[in-house]
Amino acid sequence: MLLFKKGLERTLLVLICTLLVIMVCLMLWQVFTRYVLATPALFTEETLRFTMIWMALLGTAYCFGTRKHLSLELLVHVSPPGVQKALGVFNGLMTIAFAGFVMLMGGWQASQSAMTQLSPIMQLSMGLIYLAVPVSAGLIIALQAINTFLIATGRASPVDLPEETF
Repeated sequence: MLLFKKGLERTLLVLICTLLVIMVCLMLWQVFTRYVLATPALFTEETLRFTMIWMALLGTAYCFGTRKHLSLELLVHVSPPGVQKALGVFNGLMTIAFAGFVMLMGGWQASQSAMTQLSPIMQLSMGLIYLAVPVSAGLIIALQAINTFLIATGRASPVDLPEETF
């Protein structure tokens, strides 16, 4: 299970970094065509927008997997160890429920209803762009389920300890 989790996190990280490199290249191409060639490439703005959506949502899944997302843990930090564990499991289950009901089911319905709608410039199905929500929800559910299981079994701390600073 840990091997699967680490592999999924690594894959997400590589994919997110690749999307970032693609975005930088597209932005440079956009600037070059606009200011040097005086005819801006029309597809770049739309492609950048769609790439940013996918990158942000996949980044959200990566942050949940590595437990580096923004969270308020004051109550967990000041609680005794048994309560910390219960709060960690509860938090994980609430995250899974939200991702499942709102992001997965709602995102799937939104993407399916937008499959016939086309983007203005590239004529891509907007449903494919909206698929970023249920795909990231599935990843969040999988990674959060593993993290919750690790906390429940005592193999992971419910409290994120700060990393050493240099």
